[in-house]
Amino acid sequence: VGGITLFFTMAASLYSGYTISGIANEAYTFGFMAVRWIPAGVSLYAAFMVLAPRLHALGKARGYLTLCEFIYDRYSAPACSPAVPHILRIVALFCLQLPVFCYLISQFSSIAVEIAQYTGGGLWSGPGMSRYGTMITAGVVMLVCGLLGGLRAVAYNDVFQGMILMVGCVVFFIIEEQELGGLGGVKDYVTSPEYKAISKFGFGKFNNIPNEAGGWSTAAYASFILKVMVAATMFPHLAMRLFVAKDNKALKMGLAGMNFTFFIVQLSTMITGWVAVSAFGGAAPSAGVFASVASAVRATGKGGEFASALLLTAAICAMLSTADSSLIAFSTMWLRDFYLPYVNPRASANEQLVFTRVMGVVGLAIGLFLTSMSIRSAQPWNLSNLFSLQTVTPIHVAPAVWLGLHWKGLRGEAVIAGMIVGLGVTFGFTFSELNVKLKLGLDETKEGWSPALIGLCFNLIVTVGLGLFFEHGVVLPTGPLAIYARPINVHQLFGAKLDSLCHPALWTVVCILIAFTTPFYRDFGAPDFFIGSMASWAFISLMFSGAITIVVALAYVFLWTEYVLPEEKMLYPAPDDVDKENTVQTGAPVPMQKPAIYVQPEPLVWGMGVPMGAHQGQQQQQQTYNMQHMSPMMMPFPMNQPASYGQTAMYGNA
Repeated sequence: VGGITLFFTMAASLYSGYTISGIANEAYTFGFMAVRWIPAGVSLYAAFMVLAPRLHALGKARGYLTLCEFIYDRYSAPACSPAVPHILRIVALFCLQLPVFCYLISQFSSIAVEIAQYTGGGLWSGPGMSRYGTMITAGVVMLVCGLLGGLRAVAYNDVFQGMILMVGCVVFFIIEEQELGGLGGVKDYVTSPEYKAISKFGFGKFNNIPNEAGGWSTAAYASFILKVMVAATMFPHLAMRLFVAKDNKALKMGLAGMNFTFFIVQLSTMITGWVAVSAFGGAAPSAGVFASVASAVRATGKGGEFASALLLTAAICAMLSTADSSLIAFSTMWLRDFYLPYVNPRASANEQLVFTRVMGVVGLAIGLFLTSMSIRSAQPWNLSNLFSLQTVTPIHVAPAVWLGLHWKGLRGEAVIAGMIVGLGVTFGFTFSELNVKLKLGLDETKEGWSPALIGLCFNLIVTVGLGLFFEHGVVLPTGPLAIYARPINVHQLFGAKLDSLCHPALWTVVCILIAFTTPFYRDFGAPDFFIGSMASWAFISLMFSGAITIVVALAYVFLWTEYVLPEEKMLYPAPDDVDKENTVQTGAPVPMQKPAIYVQPEPLVWGMGVPMGAHQGQQQQQQTYNMQHMSPMMMPFPMNQPASYGQTAMYGNA
């Protein structure tokens, strides 16, 4: 997809159920603590600087669509056993399932709650659309879209929706400001004795600097930012966009512009939650805050009715497209990382198409079932908590990708050990008394830190420690190469120097700015003063978030390193709806509408690429292995004479 399409599809995905229901409800209940979403978001897109140039180049050269494909190839050699990359791929595959279903639950829950509230519907019936009826309708729409479209269709749909969302957010903000008092009215109300008498807890969240530790504290604020910054880079539907971007220019411009949308999209829904406090007198809303405010805006007149309906409609469409892209990522992972390697590597295009559609239906059914459990529960699942929960397992895949892209000597054995230790520590903390918010569906210690973040620290210590030990100490034996592996030597492909986007000076500046988005430098729990209509600590957090946005955008535009890697004919040739002759000759990227054929490789040939402007000499290294001595792990299915990576089999002969 091109730069404009990529920008809008990422922006529309940002406008998810978390943004509509989660952030608005959080802003209503916890005041200015909701600001945490913006520094977390801009830090996430800063973190993509570590990954984007190299993952995009590898995706274009090798046809990757999932992170597990990279992990399998990267840690296939050197390895003491061919089981190493297989174990890593399977563990990573299961770790990356949690974000998919959390996203599905959040989209369907948000749609059900907000539409029912806006139209006056109940749980099963009512004058408007009921929650269950809305959920089922959304599921049917998703099923049709999933069967007929694909990621490209979702992306083009997002362009239209994104434009409407941008306009709708601005119009909605103006009407809130004029008709409901806006931020000025919020300040007057939340600082009043009347509000303090109604909600002492809310009064403290609006008027005081966060406490040092505990729930909704400075520690919890920092923990959320760091956890999202690392874990969300592994979310399958976001990572896939790095692979499918049309070219380097499209990707870097899309990422550079993406950060600014947080101040349009998420800040808009935060303001909606804050305005609701003054509009509804601080009382607990009967359902979704966003739809409640939209109903209030609708009652202001024809302009308000148009703006609220337009924004809510576009938001619902964006949530459906986010759910659809999550399902596409889900089915693609199971095709590329499980079905083809372990079940049917010779599947035809139609068989692969059927498999992805079936997996899409299975994923949708699981998502709807979990959503129905949330709707029928006495206390519907909190979407802010759900977002926090969905980072628990993906965060442990991050070291394998982040370090593997830059550290040549890192072995898969060290990564496996770190991942297992990290997951063990995380689950040990999460399901023990140390997690004081387990009953709320959160992972948080009494100090406010996330067990997932603590587990990540153990993961990194073990991975880095063993990685250095195996690189400079004990030399592990090298076993035979795993089946269908294309080893990656990051220094040969990208050079030994760090990318400009990973320069220590740049990251020193970025880390300092991220640190100052948290009020660690203030008197914890003390009353705060206001700058304009916001508490000063929240205003300063947004100011430093804006500085991060500008620095990161400029870095993407001016420091991006473009890599030219030799094209290795993809394991998955182009599907039926692409001109076969052109694809075989040019190795065009695989469109996302349909899955592609798996081609069996011959003894490995892999090449070396150079950054643009560097020397043009390229080398190739030949590695061979004896097929007669392969272990069962290496040969999970019968094999005929293997085909060459350098030649793509003609369609129908694969």
